Amino acid sequence: MNLYFQKNFRSVFALFFAVLILALIQFKLPIHGAINSSFIITVNSILFIIALINYKRISQVDVSNPNRMVRSVMTGTMLKFIVFGGAALWYATQKKAPIGIYNLLIAMGLYLWYTWIEIGWTKIKKDA
Repeated sequence: MNLYFQKNFRSVFALFFAVLILALIQFKLPIHGAINSSFIITVNSILFIIALINYKRISQVDVSNPNRMVRSVMTGTMLKFIVFGGAALWYATQKKAPIGIYNLLIAMGLYLWYTWIEIGWTKIKKDA
């Protein structure tokens, strides 16, 4: 089973590479100086890996049990919170330069976009 090219996972794959390409363009040609491309690439990579794990988990959930579907989505959300909380604590202990408002807004936008796609997976699974 080729997980990357399944129809439902293509949107995450396309989002990951679109953000990666935009961040690399920003890295080479600094369009806006306040945007840290390496931070955006790191956030995008973490979200992609978590989306891959969540897709695998959601694809194995039984559709006939709605409580299990809700628990699956909540588990994915908690996994993201724990990973991002740990990453934020690790970044805070490194005492690097401040992240900046633009980088935080981009990271939150990516987080919401990946979450929206994952909720769409459960809708598609429920309708099937």
